[in-house]
Amino acid sequence: MSNLTSRIFSAAVALVLLFCAIYFWQETGIYVLAILVVFRGSFEMARMFFSSNYPVYSKTFFVALCLITFLIITHPLYKSLSGVFVILSFVATVVYGIALHKKFTSIDHVLTFVTKCTTGLLYCCYLPACIVWITHTNNGMEWFFCLLAVVFSGDIGAYLFGVKFGKTRIAPLLSPKKSLEGAIGGLTFSCLTALLFSLLLTNTPIWVFVFCGLLGGALGQIGDFFESLVKRVSGVKDSGSIMPGHGGILDRMDGVLLAAPLFYLAATLYSL
Repeated sequence: MSNLTSRIFSAAVALVLLFCAIYFWQETGIYVLAILVVFRGSFEMARMFFSSNYPVYSKTFFVALCLITFLIITHPLYKSLSGVFVILSFVATVVYGIALHKKFTSIDHVLTFVTKCTTGLLYCCYLPACIVWITHTNNGMEWFFCLLAVVFSGDIGAYLFGVKFGKTRIAPLLSPKKSLEGAIGGLTFSCLTALLFSLLLTNTPIWVFVFCGLLGGALGQIGDFFESLVKRVSGVKDSGSIMPGHGGILDRMDGVLLAAPLFYLAATLYSL
């Protein structure tokens, strides 16, 4: 099976799963899928972050920390305390690092472990939580689809413009194939897609969709660069292999995750 065929097949399977989850279970279906993203995403991040230089249970600790924190902060009773759990998760990470400091190959790795855990927790737990919180707002499903459409249409626009016009490399150290022309095409597609949702969310000002299209599209592209940064530093080609042709969950969701807080803010402030 060619790489293009694999990409199309994987994307089709993912779309079918998403459609079935939303059609049959709506917000609950999205929540279950988000749990799977957190579990698999934290596993992929742990694989990239924690090599043999870290204690043997570091990966298990990180995955468990992400999953437990996610389940707590997305529970209706504890959502308002999500900021507190950031602190508690940091404390738990520090305690783990200090308690097992003799197990690290270098004392520097203790601080690196705490830093990576904290970064990974925000990325693999709190950003997916924003997606769940979006669905809890008024018109939450519309804003959820707007998030996906803006980011994925940006991917398509960046690819088409990059292939046709791409000459100026925008960040060769992170992603040699990405071009400035492709980035502009991606932002154009993202903005136009966001404007289409003004037909569904008629009580929201047009400028909000322009803003979400431009900034959301930019964040989607930056999310791709961040994932490339993590992979290059970790020395891996893909974050995982669960989606043939695409790589791992984080390879496919990187842009959506980074743009999610923006759309959660828009959905909170402008859902009438």
